[in-house]
Amino acid sequence: SKMLDENEFFGAYGIRSISKYHAEHPFVINVGGREHRVDYLPAESDSGLFGGNSNWRGPVWMPINVLLIRAMLVYYGYYGNDFKVECPTGSGRMMTLFEVAQEITNRLAGIFLSDKDGRRPVYGGTEKFQTDPHWKDYILFYEYFHGDNGAGIGASHQTGWTGMIGKLIQLFGTMTPDALLESGAAAIFAGKEEPAAASI
Repeated sequence: SKMLDENEFFGAYGIRSISKYHAEHPFVINVGGREHRVDYLPAESDSGLFGGNSNWRGPVWMPINVLLIRAMLVYYGYYGNDFKVECPTGSGRMMTLFEVAQEITNRLAGIFLSDKDGRRPVYGGTEKFQTDPHWKDYILFYEYFHGDNGAGIGASHQTGWTGMIGKLIQLFGTMTPDALLESGAAAIFAGKEEPAAASI
């Protein structure tokens, strides 16, 4: 699957908004004698198209990843442990959709976690936030993230959708595959048991 291929959509910090394949193979179309192209751009946009201040051609966006994770959990609730996919593609590792959703969540969480040197991918090369003891542990929730290195890009206070990482961490810290299969995905997301179906 291309989505779980680390050379395409499956980045170290989540699912990219466009395949990395397009770094070497841009999509090109000629319209009215003008060439238009879509390249893989893991960070900021290189043109003023679509406002120029956001880039959907490579970075990791939290809302898209959350929608994919939720869909996988819903499908896991239906298919259970019998349906497995290779993750990452080409690795030979077979995972349930629950495990794939958890793997994506772990990669997203990795954006904010400190490495062995105390550096957080979210802060990229911003030394003030990486090393200053007064700043380094105050996490900023950026609008989107570099598709290759996880650095935060865009608005640094996008707590609405980027803050969903907290819910994902909580979800996978408290939910088991068996609980999801027993209660159903709708109950998990609602935080309560599904009402019993009315008898006809």
